[in-house]
Amino acid sequence: MSTSNNTPTSPDEVRDLMRKPVWQMSGEELCILAKFATSTTTPSFTSKPDKTRVIGIKELAAYLGCCESTIYAIKKAGILDSAIVSQIGKRIVFDAERARELADDYQKAQREQRETQ
Repeated sequence: MSTSNNTPTSPDEVRDLMRKPVWQMSGEELCILAKFATSTTTPSFTSKPDKTRVIGIKELAAYLGCCESTIYAIKKAGILDSAIVSQIGKRIVFDAERARELADDYQKAQREQRETQ
């Protein structure tokens, strides 16, 4: 393997080095592979997706941290209608963040109503 500045000169050399078992590598080869691995850009998975979507009542209940019967009740009341992205048959896709906002608003309204009684 010919190296300049401790980096492989061709993709084939890097591929060959990556296929070589670690226990057979020299210290120099291991350092070259480590430098190559840290110099390449890797996709960042820390960025948050634009919209969080969940499929079904069960997943939405788990996401919101409540029971399924609560989700069924507020869906039946029409509270979650604007959080539904699509529905085909019984399969419902919810915008989870919007559903959380709607459920929180509904819960606040219910508390206020109980306090005024």
